[in-house]
Amino acid sequence: MQSGTKTPSTGDQLEARVAQTWFWEGFYVRRGVNLQRYYQEPLQVTDLDLLAFDLNPQLGARRYIGEVKSGSGKNTPKPLDRIIWLAGLRTLVNADRGELTSALTVSPRARALGRGLNITAQHVTDLERRERDAVNGLRDMGSQGVTAFSLETRVREICKNDADLERAFGYLRGEALLLEPFLAAKQLIEILRRLSSHWTPNVQDDDKLAVRWLAAEATSILTFHFVSIAGQATTLDRPSWDALVNERLAEGALPAHQMRKLSDSVDKYVAGLMAAANAPADLRTQAIGAFLPEAPDYADPFAELCWRLKSDAPAARVLPRQLDFIVFERLVYQRDPDPTATGRLGLARDGSTRFVRLVSGFIRGCGASFSELDEALASTFSSSGERQPVHGRETQPPQ
Repeated sequence: MQSGTKTPSTGDQLEARVAQTWFWEGFYVRRGVNLQRYYQEPLQVTDLDLLAFDLNPQLGARRYIGEVKSGSGKNTPKPLDRIIWLAGLRTLVNADRGELTSALTVSPRARALGRGLNITAQHVTDLERRERDAVNGLRDMGSQGVTAFSLETRVREICKNDADLERAFGYLRGEALLLEPFLAAKQLIEILRRLSSHWTPNVQDDDKLAVRWLAAEATSILTFHFVSIAGQATTLDRPSWDALVNERLAEGALPAHQMRKLSDSVDKYVAGLMAAANAPADLRTQAIGAFLPEAPDYADPFAELCWRLKSDAPAARVLPRQLDFIVFERLVYQRDPDPTATGRLGLARDGSTRFVRLVSGFIRGCGASFSELDEALASTFSSSGERQPVHGRETQPPQ
């Protein structure tokens, strides 16, 4: 535990354990997702304890939510109540399934009701059995576990001292996971660009830790969106795919077709003004389409990256979890990943990190990377499972 970091409560520790179990069972998972930021409305439900995604063989993403209750006193809501509540929340966020973990006994009748509502209900002892099977010796690694929970709390406090970092943190724990993937990807690239400009030799130790964490989180979520977007290419030919990516990346708050209609209306209005002012014909021509939405300069590499991902869906399907693990171990914790963990994630297989390198190359090409992020994603792993030195650095905790 880092000095100055408050020990997580019993409830926080239980939440971290559930998230960790989900990760090693195969989900891409995040904790504490802020719903108020996404809906921009005051809500009684301020955040989701857990939000997870499962990618199918066609790279389609199924959404799962989780609620964790560690209390067992008289005033603690009963599992049956929480199941009904969670079913409503599942509908609100368009999740496919939900899971309740409770320190109170879950009756067979409550479990049956939950199944009918696409909610799995479990007692803490059920979680312990799942931990033995899925987590075993892989606790507190990557972005998951009680240590990661404490580190995130520390980073949140550091970010409060810098308005740009605080905005980035809030976005990564809110809209980044819930927005439409193309829009979220554009905004994540912009966040990484700003973080890369924030990374200077003079940055203080606390800020270094915050920037490392924010960059790792943004890169991880961006990679998940790359893969889920790639699933949309499955039924398209390459020219149609390129056209779709350019259109979707050109969109702002409004869909591209609405923006084109708005641009046409503006063109007519401006043309009328310029005609009334007897503006030269060439100037009138140049003004046409001035408000037409344009795709960013990285649209073509974006389309190429996603096309490659969809062309090897089995490898792309595990990429978000692989990269999530790598970037937190290498960049945030500044340490060599455990060989048992890399083996579980398939990172020791030949060619297993080629997609990691492609993502790294794309981010670097966008001007959205910095030296330590590049180095973290350039690492390879031994096929024998042995630890590999990380660019001459010794294993050490975050500084």
